[in-house]
Amino acid sequence: MFLKVIRKLNDRRFFIVLSVLVFTLMIIPFINIIYNFFQPHSPFYLAIIEKRRIHAGLINTIELILKVGLLSAFIGFTLAYILTFYNIKHSKIWKIIMVIPLCIPVYVAAYTYSNIYFYLPWLEAITRSNFMMNGAVFIYAMFLYPYVFLASKAYLSKHLTNYIEVSKTLGKTNRHIFFKVILPLSRPIIIGSVLFTLFETLSDFAVVEFYGVLTLSRYINLSWFATGDFISASKFSLYILIIMFVLLFLERASRKNKKYTDSDSIQRPIKKTKPQGFVRLLIYGFMSLVATLSFVLPMIQLIVSSIINYEISSQLNLIQISTNTLIITIISIAVILVVALLLTTMTIYLKGYKKQVISSFSTIGYVVPSMVLALGLYLFFIQVDQQIYKWFSSFGLNRMLITSSITIIIIGFFVKFFSIAYTNLLSAYNKTDLSLLDASITLGETKISTLIRVTIPMLKKSIIAVTIILFIDMFKELTIIYSLRPFNFKTLSTEVYRYAGNEMINVAALPSLVIIVLCSILVIYLEGGFSNAKAK
Repeated sequence: MFLKVIRKLNDRRFFIVLSVLVFTLMIIPFINIIYNFFQPHSPFYLAIIEKRRIHAGLINTIELILKVGLLSAFIGFTLAYILTFYNIKHSKIWKIIMVIPLCIPVYVAAYTYSNIYFYLPWLEAITRSNFMMNGAVFIYAMFLYPYVFLASKAYLSKHLTNYIEVSKTLGKTNRHIFFKVILPLSRPIIIGSVLFTLFETLSDFAVVEFYGVLTLSRYINLSWFATGDFISASKFSLYILIIMFVLLFLERASRKNKKYTDSDSIQRPIKKTKPQGFVRLLIYGFMSLVATLSFVLPMIQLIVSSIINYEISSQLNLIQISTNTLIITIISIAVILVVALLLTTMTIYLKGYKKQVISSFSTIGYVVPSMVLALGLYLFFIQVDQQIYKWFSSFGLNRMLITSSITIIIIGFFVKFFSIAYTNLLSAYNKTDLSLLDASITLGETKISTLIRVTIPMLKKSIIAVTIILFIDMFKELTIIYSLRPFNFKTLSTEVYRYAGNEMINVAALPSLVIIVLCSILVIYLEGGFSNAKAK
């Protein structure tokens, strides 16, 4: 019965409506923020300008992303190079350890390190120096470098063998090959992956708030939640958007139309060398230092704090807040996957500028900082709620139908994380034999029924992988939930933020541990068991 209804749907009309809906959701934040930017200045904004704090905020923001970008690039690429070109014992375990920091939310890391500094004051002196901007740079770089590590590791393992062998044939040394071949060819990958760390850095407000660094994200938070000044918050948001688009422009300009790899050539596995002597000591020392700072120390501190404060933490109603977190995460993933599968089904049949336009607008949400995205959506749906109430108030509807429910959080998650599902599924689609889909359509199936009966079974492993990635990102998300949540709606991330903000950091340890453990299990499955199963 269901398939009969699906077969009768008009593919063209359905996909047009779907693409327009996605396009509309993606541009909503921009429209509202740009509109409010041109409104008269509020007293709060005028006070910030008169005291020249806006310049300090801009400078601090630029300084922060530059330092985080450089440090995360150094850590991530160095680790990727080591695990690609050197024969490291238990390299698979090391790889998982290097990815695990991505499961530790940056705000949890910041709160946890405040306790670690108590036992290791020399570490505080180093990481909370002026160069590290009171510790913010250290936290962002140390827990976001896996973005650079994963992208660089995948690239180095698959695309450089021929270049390296030719260089060795010409008598070039390993040092010359690294600086003249590997590093220049890896530049686009490094820059592109560093952008992900910067997106996450600009999306967060909790770490800079905790360490007292006045960035544009802080000003948005202060304008919105401290004074209720949406005009000022919108103006600060537009400044962040300008920074983001400048970064994207520079990344595109750095690539231009250069071709860095030959995708048609067959790449042989890289011959790894066994490190000896001082090099071996340096390699294992560096990996151990990174693992200790980004995983071992925070986990030990969280476990100890959870055990010591278990009686207090047990009163947090952990089951309820975990259930709330799971509900919005699972619903959001389901919505994103359904829409992403439908939209990619349409995209693969398009050519030229239409395909480019849909792909560009479908992925724009991820580059928008979470605070900016949340503000734009909130301003829009407040107006929608007002119209709904005006039209249907006689039916007894809630005055804040959307903004006082988890619906707006799910919409926020959709706009923010849709690009992850869309790009990964489109990539998986392009690797399949499209002739099978054409054959299905020739036999009388529509594109939608072909998706259900043929495509989804073919993309099963990719869908599972995308689901895990989305779950990890959403489960630890703070900014969107905190900014858009209904009154008294509690999740693991908001409770961690609330207790840590009230200087009850030890009480926040247990919910923090729940987030990290669950996300770590999924990462281990994705990097270990799932990869092995896929290989078989």
